[in-house]
This record gives sequence, structure tokens and C-alpha cells, in this order.
Amino acid sequence: MGIRKRNKQANYLKVGENFEFLGTSFTNATEKPSPQTTSKRYIGDSASTQSIVSYEWSTDFEADQISSDKAVEFIRNIGEMQLTGADSETEYLIVDMDVEGNTEGTYRARKLTVAIQVDEFPDNDGEFGVSGSFLGKGDPVLGTFTKETKAFAEGFTPKTTV
Repeated sequence: MGIRKRNKQANYLKVGENFEFLGTSFTNATEKPSPQTTSKRYIGDSASTQSIVSYEWSTDFEADQISSDKAVEFIRNIGEMQLTGADSETEYLIVDMDVEGNTEGTYRARKLTVAIQVDEFPDNDGEFGVSGSFLGKGDPVLGTFTKETKAFAEGFTPKTTV
């Protein structure tokens, strides 16, 4: 039993009608659940009672501008053309490649609707990059990802071992 490796989680961004793998171009994707809390101290207690009331989920990303990468081009266009609202939104998948579904080639996945915030186009020693955040919109949806077809379906049944 070891520490879970980053390559056991795959990320996909919907570009047009297809989910595109965030692979070679991407150098960082850091998920931040960012729980929002409330706190109240009752008169009979010396310590406060805290609760999580919501989340402001996001994923910070960094990528190289590899022009053949459809996801990078999609993100770059949002930043360059300063798109807003629905024009800056899409679907994002986080696929747990180490959690197999009950059908071969399927895996546990979460789908989120995201707004894409492009923060900068850094010059990395003469090579352009792009960085920003995927900002969550609403609740994640648990589902099943089929690797061969890059399709997502709501609901997940894990593989059972005998």
C-alpha cells in the first residue's frame, strides 16, 4: 500500500461535443474543494461549533501552449478573446483510473460544470504557457467514464471482486 500517484487520475475537458484528455500539455492540475464554514458558540460551551455549509470548488491549472492540443486551444481562446458567461463554460471530468467499474474499461468519474478563468499567458524561457482555474458551478455528478469512447454516464457501480 503506497501513496496514490497523480497518474491514477485523468482529467478531461469538453471541447465541442468531445471530452479531450488533459495530458501532455498540462503540467499542473491542483484540485481545491475549498469548504465554506460557519461557526457558532453556544452559551453552555467554551468552544465554538463549526460546520461545513458549502463548497467553492476549483482546480488551478498550468499548461504549455501546444497548438495541436484542442483543450489548450479552447482555454487559450477564452483568455485571448476575454470570453464571459456561457462562452467561458464547459464540462470537466475527473476520472479515477484506479477505481474500476463493473464493466471492463469503465472507471469512477466526477463531472463538474466549470467556468474557465484564464489568469496569464506566461513566457517560460521563450515558450508560452497558460494558467488559470476551472471554477465549479453547482454540485459534482458521480458517474462512469468509458475510456475507449470517452463517454460519461451518470451513476457508478464499482467492480466486485470474488
